[in-house]
Amino acid sequence: MKQYVGLLLALTLCCVSSLEIEPDRSQRIVNGINAPNTPYNVYVLYLNSGNSGFFGGGSLISDRHVLTAAQNIAGFVRWEVRLGGTVFGQLSQQVSTQAVAHPNFNMANRANDIGFIVLPQPVTFTALISPIQLPPLGRGLPYENEEGMVVGFGFNTIGGDVRSDFLKVGFQRVISDSRCIGFYQITLPNHYCAEDGLQRSNVCNGDLGAGFVVSDRRIDTLVGVASLITASCDANTPTGYTRVSQYRQWIRDNTGV
Repeated sequence: MKQYVGLLLALTLCCVSSLEIEPDRSQRIVNGINAPNTPYNVYVLYLNSGNSGFFGGGSLISDRHVLTAAQNIAGFVRWEVRLGGTVFGQLSQQVSTQAVAHPNFNMANRANDIGFIVLPQPVTFTALISPIQLPPLGRGLPYENEEGMVVGFGFNTIGGDVRSDFLKVGFQRVISDSRCIGFYQITLPNHYCAEDGLQRSNVCNGDLGAGFVVSDRRIDTLVGVASLITASCDANTPTGYTRVSQYRQWIRDNTGV
């Protein structure tokens, strides 16, 4: 009897331990988890002359520049930029009236879906605010099957319409170009696709423009900008990303970064 009780206790402790380490998936990018400190991440509210618009993501690449999707820039006149933490209510804010979309951006097919917002005041780098490294010139990151992460304050449930109060993170792997073009009418290699085949984490409405980050030689590197989804919080279709390396020279020429 003692042996049976001991075994039961061991099994109970094992189960409790497993429950304790299970990540919180109650709110999500979709099927994501609460993000760690991600000091480059930026929340972007973009507004037109009629003061209407939507929100998306971006990535700090210098003390004055936020890299984002051109779809968050073209046709808009004001950008409320928040950064500096993983809790929305604790973010600091700047309001910009200057942004540049790629000159060849096409909204219909999201070709050249990349651009940058210019902050009115340079930010001070801290543990909560710092830029992300860009890929070096001439390297076509990311590679097929490479894993990266994407974070955002976007919708976190299928059919949702409320942004998350907490920054969420999902992990995806780059899929083959042949599969990618089966989902989106894109120009390769300017776009690529990535998906999470295990937890089905994915980008939602409100996350477009967010950065896809990989570890390149042990340094976090921004290699993609969220550009294409088939529906809000669709957990089964890959996300399409603008490949940052294809625009590396354009970024340098226009921002100095």
